[in-house]
Amino acid sequence: MRTEDGRVVFPCELSLMLGLLVVACSVCLFIRSGYGVTVISSIPLMVSYALPVLDFGTWNIIYQLVLICLCVLVTRRFSGGYIISIVEALLFGAFLNVMKGATSGMPTSPELDVLYLVLAMVLLFFAVSFFMRAYIPLLPCDVFIRDVVITFHIRYRVFKTVFDVFCMSASAVICWFALGKITDLGLGTLISAFLTGYFVSLITTRVFDRFFVFEPATGFFRKFVSDDKPVSQGKSEPVE
Repeated sequence: MRTEDGRVVFPCELSLMLGLLVVACSVCLFIRSGYGVTVISSIPLMVSYALPVLDFGTWNIIYQLVLICLCVLVTRRFSGGYIISIVEALLFGAFLNVMKGATSGMPTSPELDVLYLVLAMVLLFFAVSFFMRAYIPLLPCDVFIRDVVITFHIRYRVFKTVFDVFCMSASAVICWFALGKITDLGLGTLISAFLTGYFVSLITTRVFDRFFVFEPATGFFRKFVSDDKPVSQGKSEPVE
C-alpha cells in the first residue's frame, strides 16, 4: 500500500518486531566480537556471568522488569503502555537467547571480530531506527529514562549520560568480582554510546521518512501510538 506521495505504508507493529529481533542480533554480535556489548545490556550480561543459574535472556527480562518497577515507584503512576513494554521485554529476552545460541558457534579471528563489530553497529543503528518509527511504548529501559526525564524535568541527554555511566560502572564492578577481570566492556561499548544517536537520526530522516510512512495496522496499537507518538518524536529515544 502506498500513499499519495509514493511512500510505502509500513506497519508500526512490524517495525517494533524488527527492532526487537535486530537489536537482539546486534547485542549478540557485539559479544561475539569481543569488543564489548551495548550499554543497556551490560548489567544483565555481567549478572549472567556472576550467577549463571539463569541465562542472559532471562536476566535481561528480570533487569527490564526491575526498571519498570522503579519507574512506577519514582513517578508514582502506572500507564497501559507499561504492559506493552513488559511484553516487549519478554520477547526481547527470548530473542536474545535464540541469537546468542545462533552466534555462539561462529568462527573468530582478529579480522572476523572487526567484521562482527561493524555488522553489530550497523544492525544496532537500524534496530533503534525501527524502534523510533514504531511509535509504540518502548522497552522498559527506554520508558524508565523517558518518564523520569518528563516527571522531574531533567534534560534528556544529562540523565541518559548519568544512566549510561552507572550501567557501565555497575557492570565493571559485577564482572570484576565475578570473574576477577573486566570483559565484554570495551571499544564497541563506547563507540555504540557515541555514534548511535547520530546514525539513528540519519537513518530515520534520510531513509525511513523518505520511503515509508509508519502507521499502526490494528486498532489495539493505534491507541498506544496516539498517546506515545509526540514523546517519541521529541524527548524520548531508545538507549541501546
